[in-house]
Amino acid sequence: MDKKLLEKYVKNNCTPEELKLLIPWFRDLSPSSDFMAELYRICEELPDKNFESRINFDDVLNRIHNDISLEQTRLLIENNNNDLISKKRRKSIVRSLANIAAVLLLPFIGISVFMTVKYYSVQSENYPITESYNEILSSVDAITQVTLPDGSFVWLNRRSSLRYPAVFAKDQRHVELKGEGYFEVNQDPHRPFIISADKIQVIARGTSLNVMAYPEEENIETTLISGNVELRKPLSEGRSEILCLMNPSDLSVYNKNNGDIKVKTVQDDRHFSWKYGKLVFTAEPLTEVIKKLNRWFNVDIEITDQKLKDLTLTATFINETLPQVMDLISQVSPINYTITKREISADGTYTPRRVKLYSQDN
Repeated sequence: MDKKLLEKYVKNNCTPEELKLLIPWFRDLSPSSDFMAELYRICEELPDKNFESRINFDDVLNRIHNDISLEQTRLLIENNNNDLISKKRRKSIVRSLANIAAVLLLPFIGISVFMTVKYYSVQSENYPITESYNEILSSVDAITQVTLPDGSFVWLNRRSSLRYPAVFAKDQRHVELKGEGYFEVNQDPHRPFIISADKIQVIARGTSLNVMAYPEEENIETTLISGNVELRKPLSEGRSEILCLMNPSDLSVYNKNNGDIKVKTVQDDRHFSWKYGKLVFTAEPLTEVIKKLNRWFNVDIEITDQKLKDLTLTATFINETLPQVMDLISQVSPINYTITKREISADGTYTPRRVKLYSQDN
């Protein structure tokens, strides 16, 4: 283990070449490993000149996981696509699911901290050619970049997934999104790009757009950056209903409960700023802010004073840690907070951090 190189990583000063040297060490992340002990020692002893405090150990672990996820995503997609294309025929109905590479799991951070790629192979008796699919599941604390078979790019936000065929069809390019994704779609006038997002379909050709469709959210939001898209609602027997046509800078909000759709023009990037590591809030209700912070930091934030629910927040956070974000919120609003450290569970994992918000009047 190169301790000087590890210290350089903690300071966030590693070059891409040095990071590749550290990746093998990152895989030994058991709580009792020598690597973990050394990492913890460096975080405790190394001052953070920017904030005049010790470097946060949890933040370093999150950064390690993000770097592993990005490297694994690149390798998995390359290997997975090459493997899938070669598998053409099966003798019977097949539904197989295989993990192409190891799931990245950090047991000391808590549950569900992983990114993985799944492979589905589906065939019917009438069709001898096997259709193969990839499913990318992003981790709870990292943004995952995906290159699709046609060369289009997708960035998946935290707690999101994307399912797509190993080879697109001749007449369309169809993907399925759960969560949030930013798409840069290559132009192909003969094959529309179709994003199935819960109850709607977003149809594009050469376009940049952001789609937010978390299952637990009431609304599906589509933000168009460039190009043109069409929103449709699938009906029975292959039919569909046109919901709206969108132009650049349009934001559409589709209500899953009543089917209403509203379209307005937006002049800033707050609806897709997460792609650049930014959280932007403009007069946003505190309850909505909490939802996004919970997803972003993998925490559980609780409002203990009901009066705080009526507050709104205008702020921009760029690569800040959770304590830094909470400090800034308390400076611009009548909110105090406490952060509970992770606790070890019976199975050896650590619970997510919990944050309690209460009024400064208390």
